[in-house]
Amino acid sequence: MELQNSTVLVTGATGNIGPYVTDQLVDQGADVIGTYVTETERDAVETSAEYADAVSYHHVDLTDQPAVEAFAETVTEEHGSVDHIVGLAGGFSMGGINETDGEAFESALSLHATTAFLTVKAFADQLSEHSGIVLFSSDRAIDPVPGTLAYNVGKGAVRTLTESLDVELDARVNAIAPFLIDVPGNREAMPDADFSEWTAPAAVIDEVVHLLSNDGVTGQIIQMTGGQPELEA
Repeated sequence: MELQNSTVLVTGATGNIGPYVTDQLVDQGADVIGTYVTETERDAVETSAEYADAVSYHHVDLTDQPAVEAFAETVTEEHGSVDHIVGLAGGFSMGGINETDGEAFESALSLHATTAFLTVKAFADQLSEHSGIVLFSSDRAIDPVPGTLAYNVGKGAVRTLTESLDVELDARVNAIAPFLIDVPGNREAMPDADFSEWTAPAAVIDEVVHLLSNDGVTGQIIQMTGGQPELEA
């Protein structure tokens, strides 16, 4: 399938990988709708995304079901039906069992899994067998590491949500599970890390486009390490 003239919703469109994804989708000829959380992020994307002016940005709390439902009504009025969804909403968090309290644990589940669930739920009636949904899990949901417990579990919930939605919907539902993505924000946060092991943004973008446009792929968790995609064993 070609993405030209299709309508693609990208949640978390102003985050670290968001501008890379929206730029590629606009370049492919898609009508792109993006969500954001803070006005600071919205302002910053004007310089980080080449085609920011071509994206319809909306401020919405994706953890609030009434807010997501109202957003879906607005999108339908302004753009018609949504053809594809890319779920980037989320956020990295540190902390092992001793540093993670119940509030932080619940927050991670809400930030990663609830946002994806409510978004897909709100637009589910608009999606067809030709629609693609790409959610973002993490390599840490497949091969957990210590010190990021809530994040690991939140991304693990996205992995399970992906597999569950795949049997619920006619749309094709897949998830990408990258290792750390090599973007400026992550390098600034972890300046002493070995960047050679990180996933290149270009590889992630290519996989997003492949999953949205390939009718033959569904129900997959694509683990990416160092830019090399592979299906979860």
